[in-house]
This record gives sequence, C-alpha cells and structure tokens, in this order.
Amino acid sequence: MQLSDIELFFNPLRVVFLIFWFFLCMYLVQRFEYSPIIPDKIRASVNVLILIFGPIVLFIFLVLEVFQKVQGYGMPFFEAIKRALSRANEIVDLSHVTGARGKESIVLVDLMGRNLFEVYGSDKEHENDKYTVEDTLKHTQSVIAGAVERLASDILIDPVSSDNYVVRYRIDGMLRTIEDVDFKRCMAIVNSIKAISGMDIAERRRPQDGAFIARTSQNDISFRVASAGVLNGEKLSIRILNQPVMQLTLEDLGMSEKYQKLAKEKSNHQSGMILVCGPTGSGKSTTMQAMLRELDFFTRNVITIEDPIEYVLPKASQIEINTKAGITFAKTLRSVLRQDPDVIFVGEIRDEETASIALGAAQTGHLVFATIHSSSNAASIVRLTDLGIKPLLITSAISLIISQRLIRRLCPKCKMSVKLDDTQMAKLQSKKVDTSKMMRAIGCGYCGETGYKGRIAIFDMMILNDSDKAKILSSDFSVSNFKNAGDEQYRANLKKQAMKLALTGVTSIEEVKRVTSNLG
Repeated sequence: MQLSDIELFFNPLRVVFLIFWFFLCMYLVQRFEYSPIIPDKIRASVNVLILIFGPIVLFIFLVLEVFQKVQGYGMPFFEAIKRALSRANEIVDLSHVTGARGKESIVLVDLMGRNLFEVYGSDKEHENDKYTVEDTLKHTQSVIAGAVERLASDILIDPVSSDNYVVRYRIDGMLRTIEDVDFKRCMAIVNSIKAISGMDIAERRRPQDGAFIARTSQNDISFRVASAGVLNGEKLSIRILNQPVMQLTLEDLGMSEKYQKLAKEKSNHQSGMILVCGPTGSGKSTTMQAMLRELDFFTRNVITIEDPIEYVLPKASQIEINTKAGITFAKTLRSVLRQDPDVIFVGEIRDEETASIALGAAQTGHLVFATIHSSSNAASIVRLTDLGIKPLLITSAISLIISQRLIRRLCPKCKMSVKLDDTQMAKLQSKKVDTSKMMRAIGCGYCGETGYKGRIAIFDMMILNDSDKAKILSSDFSVSNFKNAGDEQYRANLKKQAMKLALTGVTSIEEVKRVTSNLG
C-alpha cells in the first residue's frame, strides 16, 4: 500500500462523513425503537437495516413526505421540499439524542421518593416476565417522557385484544395513538406503573387508584393513576397534573377585551361568586388560575380547595381533597371559613352541601371562585336548583357566570390558505366577509401530522340582571324555558367567536364545525 492510499483512507472529509453516518444511524434506531409502524416480529431486522442504511431510510421518508404534500394537499413543489427539509432538521436535531425519548430525561419516583428501579426491580411478582426489568423500565420511562414532551393531559393504556395493547395520549383534547405494544411486554409496563403508584400488582380486576411523580431538571410533575379490569386485560388511565407550562393570562386564553374588563371588575369585589362552567376538559381550571393570578396576594388571604391540585400558586394556601381520609369539599370549606379568608377557590361544586356553603360564604363578605359541570350559563342555574339550592340564595350570591369551550389552533408551521368552492365563497361574500386570511390544516412533524398545535378558548359571560332575577324568583318560573332561551344565546355567542377565529386564520372551518356542533 502506498502512502497516498493511506492518506486518502484517512481523508478528513471521509472521516467526518463516516462519523455523521454512524451517529445518524444510531439516532434513527433510537427514534424507531418503539414505533407502532414496525411489527415486533421484524423489529430486530429493521433495526439492523437502519443501522446500515439509516440516511437512505431518511431520504426515502422525505421523498414520500414531499409526494404526499404535493399530491394530497396541492402544495407547491418547492414549498413541499422546504417543509420536508425543515422536518429533516427536526428529526436529526442532536439535542434530541440526550434523555428519555427525546429532549429531557426524567426520573420516576413514588410518593415516598423511591425511584422506579428500587420499587419495581425488587418486586417478585414479575421475576418470570418474558422481558427484563431493564427493558421494562426503559419502555415505561419512554411512555411517560413522551407524554410530558408532547404536553399531553392523559395517557391511556388499553388492551385491545389478547395479543396487544395500545398506548394513546390525549393532546389538545384529542386522543392520538402512539404505539401498539405486545401484550406481555405491556403487562410488564402496566405492572411497573402500578408498582410506582403504590398499587397492588397482583390485583387485576378490582379498580385501584394511585399516584407517582416524575422529576425533571425543571420541576416535579404529578401523575394520578386509575386501573380497571376490562375485557382482554387491565386498563390504565393516567392523568398528568401541573405540567410545566407558562403562566397564562386571560388575554393568552383568548378572552376578548370586553370580557377581560368584566372578569377583572368582578374579581376586585370583596364578595360574591364567580362561577365557571363547562364539560370535563373545557379548560375551567386554567381559566380560574388565570383569574386568580390577577389578585393581589399580598393584601388578600387566598385559600384554594381542589381535587386534585392542578396548578401551584406559590402565594396561596392550597388544600387537596382526600375523600378516603374524610377530607371532602364540604368539610374543608367549613374549616376554611374559620381561617379568615378573603378569597376562596372551590375546585368543583358537586353536591348540595358544598354549593350551599360556598354560596353562603359569597353572601357574607368572601369572594368565591368555583367551577361546576354544566353545558351553559343558564344550565348552571338549573343545575344549582336541581341540587336543592333556593333561588333567592342563587340570585343574591352569584356575581358572574362564565362558560367556555376549547378550540384547536392551526399549526403555525404548516397551515395553508383555504380553497373555498363557489357556493361557500358566494355565501361568505354575501355577508361581506373577508376570506383572505382563512387557513386550513395540513400536518407536519411539529404538530404530529394533525395540522393543529395548542388550543384557545371561546367564552360566554352572564350577569344576572333584574329581569333574570325576577324570572328565577317568580312562582311560575319555567326551568325549561329559561334554559332554552339561555342556551340559544350561548350557542350564538360561541359560534360568533369561533367564526372570528376561523376568519383570522387562527383555526379552521372544520374545527369550528366540530366544536360548535356539540354545544349544549
């Protein structure tokens, strides 16, 4: 071998290329390790192919993505290439190499501070499992870290057959399937989560509740776990609490200036009740926390009663409900009234006793914030009467009722101008509506191919005027007529706000139809 051959072999460019090829192959294997598109039976073979031909796999992926955007969405060719290259940059981002399943590593601990290996690694129930403890713990941390990274609100682990489980995240209110997992592998994952949550691994039919904590470099994230025996196996539902999100203001939530002014005005009162209503997952707690942050904590004694505590307010006294220990909303609320509160936040009005005490406190010099499950402002009044609350107490205590829904925002990185047909265009132009800013969902890596990223709220507010109070207090008060009239106004207000968001390119017409078609 000549000297020139040796020099060529160690050419710096070739060395750099080989190093890049090696790390890209390794990274792609990590990214596709738990991908649902790869069957378990051929996963090992696919991993070997990716280790050898990783960049080629990436190139094929990008070509297919360009083809999909051009053919499926009518995107211009060069725009499709630009977005595909942007997607490639996200995939090959070397900052993702560190940590569990991406950007940040986490440590799972139980409520006593023991980590997952200490709890599950020493348990004898799983010693004959097909999968090693190390493999199980790695996959469990991957599932939890993935949900945290995507800002999911819930993790659902369901047995769909006797052969496999499906793992889903609820992101922006919608369930997304993340991966299909072999039945035995997922049973080991379920057992590890139950162990860290303080639940009995051997009990698979009786419903159980538990909790654990994920420690990150930024903060601790709490998880509530519920298990249930279902057909084909055991189901786990995991609620993610106090996710590390920025402190949102009323403006950030999408509240108009008119409604912001009204909410702040009522929040400055010394007494009365501000009631936020809506179905589960409509953002009631987030709105309440944004309103509470408007208060002056230095001059007002703020106490919250929650089940569970979803957001931490450093300058407030926060109490968590524990029904097993006898700490209920009603009992805690009675105790709180003896602690000289200025402001009380009741996480949820569920029964007559809690409603009666909270409304009574609002009449006796306390500002009370509360949430209630109902479909509209008028329905909240009806719900309180159904709980047995006297109409006089309702009309004299409630200052403001806020109802809301959440609507998904279009992804800022992939949304495109909408193409309306002639009928739609003519209908909007007849109403003198500007359609130039309307956009539609496409889908990219940033938004998980959904076309949407994040949510914004639409609101309706109600102040009980003299006419409303007279109706409620009259002897011939018709619950159905009052609710129907209120619901009609409520639907009209929310649809109007949702359409404004569509016309300004914040959301799509399809999302507006999805949300407004399900109103009360």
